[in-house]
Amino acid sequence: RIVEEAAEHPELSGMGTTVTMAFHLGARLCVVHVGDSRAYLYRDGELHRLTRDHTLMADLVRSGAIRPDEVAGHRLRHVITNVVGGQQTGVNVEAHAFEVEAGDRLLLCSDGLTEMVTNEAIAATLDTDSTPEVAARKLLSQANDGGARDNITVVLVRFDPGDSTA
Repeated sequence: RIVEEAAEHPELSGMGTTVTMAFHLGARLCVVHVGDSRAYLYRDGELHRLTRDHTLMADLVRSGAIRPDEVAGHRLRHVITNVVGGQQTGVNVEAHAFEVEAGDRLLLCSDGLTEMVTNEAIAATLDTDSTPEVAARKLLSQANDGGARDNITVVLVRFDPGDSTA
């Protein structure tokens, strides 16, 4: 639909978007990802990043061309290398599937959160606030309090006993 819209409206040529989504099939959680939003799994007190950023800076860090501490202030930190839509046909989807356990929490979030709130602060919030609604609001507040330089999206799901079956 994004490609169709851009084709119908020349002023939208090249527009694209990122997608990070998840769906639950029985005891399996499937995560599909394109772009610079992220998915995390919080399990047994530890935050695990499930996706990798599809950005120029992330590619440079992975190749060893720059250090992770050089990304935050870099002028090209928001250049996305993989989107739905854009100038090139097709998309490279990152996909993961794994078993969920009772008590697991899934966090889907935009870079508006992760640029303002550290992984340690996210984990601490998830550790102290067991209800998804309270934790999501707290994470949103932390990002806003940190300066909120971008849109902030936070989706938080907790898998309760019984969720991982059927």
